[in-house]
Amino acid sequence: MQAVVLVGGRGVRLYPLTQTTPKPLIPLANRPLIDHIVRWLEQSGIEEVLLLTQYRARAFDAWLCSWNGIPVHTIEEPVALGTAGAVANVLRRLHGTTAVINGDNITNVDLRAMGAAHRRSHATATIAVDHVEDVTGRGVVVAGQAGRVTQFQEKPAPPLALSTTVNTGTYLIEPEALAGLAPGEPAMWETEVFPALIAAGASIYAFAQPHLWLDAGTPGGYFAAERAILSGIISAPSGSFVDGTWVEAHATRDARTTCRPPVALGAGSSLAEGVTIAGPASIGAGCRVAAGAHIGQSAIWDGCMIGPGAIVSGSIIGYNCTIAESARVEGALLGDGVSVKAGAHIPSGSRIEPMSVVE
Repeated sequence: MQAVVLVGGRGVRLYPLTQTTPKPLIPLANRPLIDHIVRWLEQSGIEEVLLLTQYRARAFDAWLCSWNGIPVHTIEEPVALGTAGAVANVLRRLHGTTAVINGDNITNVDLRAMGAAHRRSHATATIAVDHVEDVTGRGVVVAGQAGRVTQFQEKPAPPLALSTTVNTGTYLIEPEALAGLAPGEPAMWETEVFPALIAAGASIYAFAQPHLWLDAGTPGGYFAAERAILSGIISAPSGSFVDGTWVEAHATRDARTTCRPPVALGAGSSLAEGVTIAGPASIGAGCRVAAGAHIGQSAIWDGCMIGPGAIVSGSIIGYNCTIAESARVEGALLGDGVSVKAGAHIPSGSRIEPMSVVE
């Protein structure tokens, strides 16, 4: 099979981090989100991947240069075409059954088993689903006993939901699922294509098998995905695993540091004496964490400097930030290149624009 990965979104829920880095390229446990997705696709038997880009499309070139695996090609949308319109736009490149993947989703759904079920049912489209207690913000799927979908509700108010079964963001489609769309025509699977196919009597099936599915496009989802990766539930960080810590080449830590796993330490980074890292946490490549600093349940991206006695908790720190001596960052998102001066305090809920200076 081929796979199409939708990576064109602006990632506004993770602003200001995604103002400079497209959401699929944000690091999770020191490896880009798209890297985790494509490795899962490769392990699932996918033979070719098409990345459908738009926002900051050229940013994917560097990742492609470092990728070593199944063929991956980028195709830039001329304009935003929606989740189905983007796929219809590359229909000429599709050869048969195709996996459609959201570029902010990380999952361990059994794609081989899903493919077998798709073929057995002769489905036009198969939707991976799961049961939840709260359907808020989810697409609700109503299916009969044989799994054939009879209704699809996109993000209904909970009292109006017809089911507690929800769409988890992985689809298998046949080219005829897109027959009603012209190339370049905007369309959404969830609000237009699936409801229209169901109304027309097409064979749309639900694949219900326990699996983990995490939307890494929100702060909460980002931390949940990083926790799952660091704990080995989904994918894995790069580097060697030693005593609960993933350590990449030339990373060093003083004998008097404390790492409470799970933790990832990027290439060439260093931890000075008295540093405490409380996982789940990741320290990117080329970072310096000075004596007595404390980092708890946070992600520090490449090139950051954390000063003596500084505290970072529940936060995502963008590339090349500096957090000076005794500064505190709690529950915040810092864009690239932010400088937090000595003794400054950034409180929970803050979002700091790239290149800002916080006194």
